[in-house]
Amino acid sequence: MPTHDNDFLVIPAMHLKGGKSFDFTQYSESDSALPDVVEPVACAQYWIEQGAGWIHVINVDAAHDEDASHHWPLVEQICKLPVMIQYGGGIRTMEDIDWAIRIGVTRVLINTAAVENPMMVAQAIAKYGSERFALSINTDPQGEVMTHGWSMAGGQKAVTLGVQMYRLGITTAIHNRINADGSMSGADLEVSKELSQLTGLNVIVGGEVRDMDDVVECYNHSGISGVLIGKALHTGKIILKQALKATTRKIAFESALPQWKQEQSSLKGQIRYALSAQNLSNHLPEDKVLRTLDAGGGNGIDSLALAQSGYQVDLVDTSLSMLHDLQAGADQSGVAHQLKTHSFDIREIRKRFSADTFDLLLCHNVIQYSDDWEDLLTSMIAPLASGGLFSLMTRNKHSVPFDASLDDYEIEQLHELLEQPQGKSGVFDTDISFFTSGFLCQWLSCHGFNVVANYGVFCMYNHPNLSPTYEGAVNIDKLLTMEKHLGENSPYRETARYIQIIAQKAWR
Repeated sequence: MPTHDNDFLVIPAMHLKGGKSFDFTQYSESDSALPDVVEPVACAQYWIEQGAGWIHVINVDAAHDEDASHHWPLVEQICKLPVMIQYGGGIRTMEDIDWAIRIGVTRVLINTAAVENPMMVAQAIAKYGSERFALSINTDPQGEVMTHGWSMAGGQKAVTLGVQMYRLGITTAIHNRINADGSMSGADLEVSKELSQLTGLNVIVGGEVRDMDDVVECYNHSGISGVLIGKALHTGKIILKQALKATTRKIAFESALPQWKQEQSSLKGQIRYALSAQNLSNHLPEDKVLRTLDAGGGNGIDSLALAQSGYQVDLVDTSLSMLHDLQAGADQSGVAHQLKTHSFDIREIRKRFSADTFDLLLCHNVIQYSDDWEDLLTSMIAPLASGGLFSLMTRNKHSVPFDASLDDYEIEQLHELLEQPQGKSGVFDTDISFFTSGFLCQWLSCHGFNVVANYGVFCMYNHPNLSPTYEGAVNIDKLLTMEKHLGENSPYRETARYIQIIAQKAWR
């Protein structure tokens, strides 16, 4: 079965009609006016500025007419832009394919020709190579392949066509579901998964990808190698730059589990987890176990410790590799019955859990990885009960100058370290944001929390005694004791590597 690695694609989709780009999810042939009309070249340029590496272009007029040359000059303009183009619509003859390759189309989409002229597809692959083509499979609600501008269903199933094209050398398919009125409907992930599992094709999911949760759901299925986003970009429900960055970060989390586990088992990692657990335990009731939500908990080191103390924990994370590692750890520790994992985006927490569900909320080393940190926090605090405790831990902006290498800066740049808003993660291949405890305490106060305690975690993180050769049990105990005292007192906690805030949700 195919699997995606570091090349999961988030592709903005453009449908051309009358020389304009429009919302295909609302389109039907009876429409006299086109909704949400956009100038195509300007739209493509905007997406490129947002970081798009690919743009999906469908020539709707050419797809509905035997004359494939509708708006070819416009398509040529788009192909001159610094971006890869996958193009379809009216590609029926070898001359159409020759034209598309000549003007710079990166990947030609084959639809009707795949059904009616597979020999031509084989000839085109032999001439240009299989990487220059993808199968565009549009299915009706019954799963039958639609051709001739989505107006005909010939009784052929998508899997049958997919297997045939895979044998000819096609490796990628774009799958859309088409409504009876000719408009595009929501993503049909079940058919897309079946296509991938049974044909060997890497499938890019089209249709109406509505929000980031849809993107995450597609990513979490092996064999799904990308998504097309159209309407959600025009309406603002998805910001392309954020979607691309979020996808890059998710890939970084999936691929870096070995490095992350190595970090967790290091001396620094052991001390960090021990300190955050000690700080939290200062505020937990002795006579009551709390139902806990671990938001973005990864492979669940914090959750496992609480589960071993009898707590019932729900952990939410989008990384399947992290969740699988957590499950293995829970089975080994005998606490699997105390842990429940959920594979969805943190933004969905407010929708998935009702109010007053949890008594304790953990968010440790999560918000620094998202530009939408405020939305994440707003979502995760929604199901926390009145009087519930919140442990929030993240990277400290005031620690940045102590963590920097002077060799990386010129003298005139050194002052910038004091105001550095972002930097590189030490483990994951992504940027992170920095926060101050004062800023986060104020945010929590404005959102109905009383700050109970404010700790610094890891005040001696660059001390030479923290080298890998200094890991004796006695020395670890000494370091933990020293760190505990430093993290509870000013001025040491203000420059710790991590902030840990314990807050209580106000009683209603």
